[in-house]
Amino acid sequence: MNLRSLAAVVAVTLSGCAITQDVQPVGLDRGAHDLCLVRNSEVVQDGFHDVYVRVLEKKGFKVRSLPDKAAVNSCPLLATYEAIYRWDLAIYLARADLRIFADGKEVGRAVYDSLSGGANMGKFIRTEPKLTELVEQIFPKLRAYLRTNQRPHAAA
Repeated sequence: MNLRSLAAVVAVTLSGCAITQDVQPVGLDRGAHDLCLVRNSEVVQDGFHDVYVRVLEKKGFKVRSLPDKAAVNSCPLLATYEAIYRWDLAIYLARADLRIFADGKEVGRAVYDSLSGGANMGKFIRTEPKLTELVEQIFPKLRAYLRTNQRPHAAA
């Protein structure tokens, strides 16, 4: 097999190894909000919920956790999530689906999916950096507001 044929085989093989990410941003453009986060007991990786809370708090939200299966209209601003982890030499986040609801209606969503990642080494990601990236993308206007309108610290 010549080099050109080998390159073609590798390209065809890797083309089926797609990692996708799709984000529909939320249009929030005012200061930090209270946000309820519904716990998902089907996410077996310990700590996902706590990591998501931490990422949202870094974004400026005051987060209140709600029990599993809470209704999407339980709070004015509410987030749900699904996450799948896989093992392939190491445990990695294979899929995350984050949904944001305002007054019971879906207003934003972020989906990261590497389930078809196959031999793609980019699938080996850690949870917190990926959630941070998704939260930055799903709340882009809020980020700009929080950076430019934070209260000054009192002088010591």
